[in-house]
Amino acid sequence: MSLDDEVLLTEWCALAKAGNVVAEHRMLPALLALGTARPGLRAAVVEVLGTRGRWLANTRPGWSWASGAAPLVDEVPLDEILDLPSAQRVRALRRKRKADPAAVGAFIAEEFAASPRSTDRQVLVSALETGLNGQDERLLEAALDDKAAAVHDEALRLLRKLGRTRLAARAAHRLRHGLRLTADGLDVRPGELWTARPIRRSCATSCATGPRRGGRAHPGRRRERAAVVLDLDAQGRRRQGGRHPAAGRGPPRCSGSGRPARRRAGPRPWAVAAAETLTGMEQLEMLAALPAEVAEQAVVAVSKNWHYDLLDHACSQLPAPWSPETTRALLHRYAALPDPRWRSGRPPNVLLARGDADLLGASWEALTRRWPESSLELEVLGLRIRLRESFAPPTQEVP
Repeated sequence: MSLDDEVLLTEWCALAKAGNVVAEHRMLPALLALGTARPGLRAAVVEVLGTRGRWLANTRPGWSWASGAAPLVDEVPLDEILDLPSAQRVRALRRKRKADPAAVGAFIAEEFAASPRSTDRQVLVSALETGLNGQDERLLEAALDDKAAAVHDEALRLLRKLGRTRLAARAAHRLRHGLRLTADGLDVRPGELWTARPIRRSCATSCATGPRRGGRAHPGRRRERAAVVLDLDAQGRRRQGGRHPAAGRGPPRCSGSGRPARRRAGPRPWAVAAAETLTGMEQLEMLAALPAEVAEQAVVAVSKNWHYDLLDHACSQLPAPWSPETTRALLHRYAALPDPRWRSGRPPNVLLARGDADLLGASWEALTRRWPESSLELEVLGLRIRLRESFAPPTQEVP
């Protein structure tokens, strides 16, 4: 509790429950106060309160969630939603948004402006999908200039769903002034936007041609993107009553032979295919909703070419602790990636806080050799190892 680590406290509660023990009576008020302040911890805390803790919960109205009289799935107040685990925040915000779009929209705008964490901003933007309307355009436009790519991508997705927006008008203007129709389709217009050397642009004005990659796109790629935005067919004619195939939300649901795909025996191939198809918040929401084992397999399978931030964000969605196999695979994945500038020489905290403690303890020498900086993450791993040892059954001495 002194480390304010939700994952670590949840693991302690799980180990205590597995060992059929409850929290010491002197700790009960602190646990009840912590569960009251952080609703995401309640399901774990209630398992270690015991009879005395449930009795104590009846002495204060604020602790009634732990008394057993009411289910733990009661609606969380709006100002406490961002304290929930990441997998629950979007669903809770969307439920609130459905009931009161105007008030929740104002709350989202206020929190977005004040939130320093990109993960929180991404959750807030994603919640706007429920009851999405023209009043949300201003906030979504602001989110296009967010430094976090995931926030930008989520805002872009929702703006495209709105239809007639300033973003669509800018995109159409840029495309019509940069392309011309030819007998073969679309081509770059000489002396216009895409033949001149690019000037410094904001994210909002570069959305029409996709995320910035540090260089100019190939003319053929530009024509493909233009066809998607302007809804043109292969001959450069506007389509009637349909979308361009490339503008869909993923591959068609059929097998390579053209027949409808049959249901597979296990969930893993489907989960991997879905994780590869989805992007941004939708991908992370899907991973958070999967059973732990399947989510771990999906992340390991699709993260081979991910950069550090995306891997870190996806790993934070996996329920802890991970299996030894997943921990080993993700340890190798992290070790092969270059450290971000602000974490040079420091181990990934999500790996050491959520990975299998026994395997990480056995890999201590390799961990400290790859990440030599002594940091809080290694102390947390050491605490986790001592935690597991304290719950292990005592060894009987051989006479």
